[in-house]
Amino acid sequence: MQLTRIYTRNPAQTPDYKRRHSGMVLAGDWDHHTEPLDASWKVAACLAHFRDGKTWEDTGVYDRMQAMITERGQFDSCRTMDDIVARYQKIDALYADIQKNGFRDETVRKYGALRLPEGVYVHLDRAGKPIFGAIGNHRIGIARALGLTRIPAQLGVVHPGALAGNTLDRLRAEPA
Repeated sequence: MQLTRIYTRNPAQTPDYKRRHSGMVLAGDWDHHTEPLDASWKVAACLAHFRDGKTWEDTGVYDRMQAMITERGQFDSCRTMDDIVARYQKIDALYADIQKNGFRDETVRKYGALRLPEGVYVHLDRAGKPIFGAIGNHRIGIARALGLTRIPAQLGVVHPGALAGNTLDRLRAEPA
């Protein structure tokens, strides 16, 4: 519920932080490059589909994906409309699973550290506030559509200012 902003990943203007940057403490103004979370077209499509009952096609996500494929050759591991439809059928199945069972914390040890494969990616700004790192859009959209207040996440990039306020200790603590 604290995630209200999304990091604007644009390699021409901002660093393009990926999972390999997890836990890195990096200074700079990267944390000022955000927009409202619902501005994410993937999150918006999930809300329109799961909360408002629109078909995936009516959300515009198929057209947006097709445009990205035309521009780049592939996008989100999709190359054809059949790939897009299959991807969103899997997202429907993921929604049904999360609705029934909740999010599973499938933490594994990888590269010598704990990782949450396929989980949402969350950066911490200079004030220790979370910023959605734009990885796991559909999972965030599903969580918002279901009204979930807590989901497992992978730590993204941390601004040094967040360390001054013991943000990591606070986030590691179990809720009361």
